[in-house]
Amino acid sequence: MLDKSHKKMKIISLKKTLLALALTSVAYSATADWNLNNKESTLNFISTKKLTVGEVHTFKSLNGVLKDNGKVSVDVTLSSVDTKIPKRDERMKKELFEILKFPKATVSTTVDVKAVNKLKVGETLLQPLELNLSIHGQTKEVEAEMRITALTGNKLLVSTVKPIVINADDFKLVAGLGVLKELAKLSSISTAVPVTASFIFEK
Repeated sequence: MLDKSHKKMKIISLKKTLLALALTSVAYSATADWNLNNKESTLNFISTKKLTVGEVHTFKSLNGVLKDNGKVSVDVTLSSVDTKIPKRDERMKKELFEILKFPKATVSTTVDVKAVNKLKVGETLLQPLELNLSIHGQTKEVEAEMRITALTGNKLLVSTVKPIVINADDFKLVAGLGVLKELAKLSSISTAVPVTASFIFEK
């Protein structure tokens, strides 16, 4: 009888321990940071030349985090620009972005993390946000509406609802665009640049 009682107590104790560990795991998951998955994320921008010719470009290297307090920060390595034309990539790095002085751009904002944590897999939340965009030594607030979707595997998809239009003049990039226009012998390059983002964050 004692042996059976002792075994029963051990089983109960084990169950309590497992339950405590599970609860601890859930609590940690709810408060842990979300890290950006670079391989599954995209940041694209469109350039328009000769008034009517639009081309889609991207950045290959992104690093970011969504903190458990709702603070979001994404760093863009400007040397990772990819226009599918190596010569143009090099010109952009040197003449437009001036990567030796300004190697990265940063986007930061704050989301309603309580609402985000309530999302179930497949559910979507729309949030209007003020993005702080820092590039080329300049910082400006840009309005955006973002769609946040809960995915399986403890992941979040954060994407632009519509393109965000960045004005090159706000970030002192017009002179660099002028150099690019001359080098490529173009009649014009638009100073308004639509940008779209699709970021995957995971715990």
